[in-house]
Amino acid sequence: MTFDQRVYARPLVTEAVLSPAQKLAAQEPPAAAHLSEQERAAAELLIRHLFATSEHRIDGVEYHAAYALAEGAVGGDIVDVFHFDNGNVALSIADISGKGAAAAVHAAVVKYGLRCYASEGLTAERVLRSLDRVYIENNAFERTESFASVFVGILDRDRRSLAYASAGHEPVMLCRPGAALEVLHPTAPLIGVFDDQNHLFKQRHIEIEPGTILVLTTDGATEARSPGGELFGMERLAAAVSHAVRSATTMEYVVGAVMREVERFCDGRLRDDIAVLAVRVF
Repeated sequence: MTFDQRVYARPLVTEAVLSPAQKLAAQEPPAAAHLSEQERAAAELLIRHLFATSEHRIDGVEYHAAYALAEGAVGGDIVDVFHFDNGNVALSIADISGKGAAAAVHAAVVKYGLRCYASEGLTAERVLRSLDRVYIENNAFERTESFASVFVGILDRDRRSLAYASAGHEPVMLCRPGAALEVLHPTAPLIGVFDDQNHLFKQRHIEIEPGTILVLTTDGATEARSPGGELFGMERLAAAVSHAVRSATTMEYVVGAVMREVERFCDGRLRDDIAVLAVRVF
């Protein structure tokens, strides 16, 4: 159906629909209070483009995403759902090292690099290989040190299959109708680290039956900590996803349920930005 990005302020609120500027203003100081009007506008623009806030209907899929900032006005996570003219759909999520505007700039490189290479008809593994090359070259040219974990999946709706490659990203949860939750593990190293390990970038194929739901997150979810210092972890995330999917009427419900569970666990004190994307294939 539609992609409705929202930035969650603390405490987590899912009912109110605010503009990006209102969301920035609602954040706790000093996260946004020091920003000038121009800086707010720039932050709003970055968030809107990194998370494709314009709504798009894509035949055969329903999807929803949300983003929670730990601090500041922008961060280094991206989520994207992109439709090709041949009917295929690309799903991606990434987590860039660092925080703030610098991470957001690198996040833009990742988002549009993924779109560019996928639009050329490259396979999932070749998309990551190409992105890794340009990311390393960009680091060298700009004299920066940055890396990223990236998941990209290309859904072939005619063949009912998903080709995916994961560059060191958090495992993706796959929920088939009436079956136990499956985990899609990384298939490649991080982006931007190794300049001679191109051959390590691999992909996998899985069949996708109608009703299958994929839930993608960044490590801000699994690395959230309770007030006592305990990690939320992969087991709790899997349990939260399983429960949400069983109760789901919409993908917005799934995303909101997962975000609320993480928020409750860490008592609203996020250590890192969190992005969550849920996609159902019809």
